[in-house]
Amino acid sequence: MIRVIYNPVAGPKIVRNIERVRKALAARNTPFEIRETAGPGDAVLLAREAAYGGAEVVIAVGGDGTINEVANGLAGTATRLLVVPRGTGNAFAAEVGLPKSVDGCLALLSTGKTITVRLAKAEERHFLLLASAGFDAEVVARMDARGKNYLGIGAYLAAGAVHLFREQPSLWVELPGEERLEAQAVVVCRGKKYGSGVIMAPSGHLEGGTLQVVILRRLGRFPIVRFAWNVLRGKHARSRDVLIRETSSVFVRSRIPSAAQVDGDYLGPLPVRFEMTESLVRIVVPPVYSGEKPKGTPPV
Repeated sequence: MIRVIYNPVAGPKIVRNIERVRKALAARNTPFEIRETAGPGDAVLLAREAAYGGAEVVIAVGGDGTINEVANGLAGTATRLLVVPRGTGNAFAAEVGLPKSVDGCLALLSTGKTITVRLAKAEERHFLLLASAGFDAEVVARMDARGKNYLGIGAYLAAGAVHLFREQPSLWVELPGEERLEAQAVVVCRGKKYGSGVIMAPSGHLEGGTLQVVILRRLGRFPIVRFAWNVLRGKHARSRDVLIRETSSVFVRSRIPSAAQVDGDYLGPLPVRFEMTESLVRIVVPPVYSGEKPKGTPPV
């Protein structure tokens, strides 16, 4: 049995995409059902219900936020997650190299391989790929679904440009065994990629057992702009203003109110502790995705 979960506000073409999913699954003669989310947190419940009902696969159709919720619902179960990316940044799709077409993604039911990924969490919310605190999270908090649907990644750039003119609070970052650091922004990665395929953490690996914490230490608006430009060019890791640490946890707080986000969805205000967990989720990925497991990987 396959359950399809989709976010009806993931984009203006979502109805057409769901119809393609319906036709492709019907052609496979595999029992399936399609469920639409009604609001935040709904995909978690629908995924968990499917897993407890014995579903072999749950297909998440939507953006990174929908994928996050489905992964939360499937954590600790044998049900596999297959993703059909239809969001704004599609960071997870870029991380594992998912096909761009619906048919290409669904073909992975037969041709793909299954990897086991250890989830991280921010307070009580698990995340699959990345989280952040500070500027990036503040921008996410100010974006709305309508803007993302019609402007795509342009909505993020526009919101970021506007937010630059607001006060930029500094953050306090606490890593195990190290002195407290003052920073302007923090990005917590499980894999390598950020939105649209940009590499944020060169040493990240989904099948690893640690976090890659990218810290912008220089304070102010201009360092934020320079950091973003260097990230796009793949040069931020060599900057003296940037610190990258591999760790199992990191605690972030701020002097004045600031935000945190997980997998592209607003989480809430700081302080927040980001840390690895023992929760596992099984994910279907393309066969060409690198399956080499670095040290610290939990057994399958």
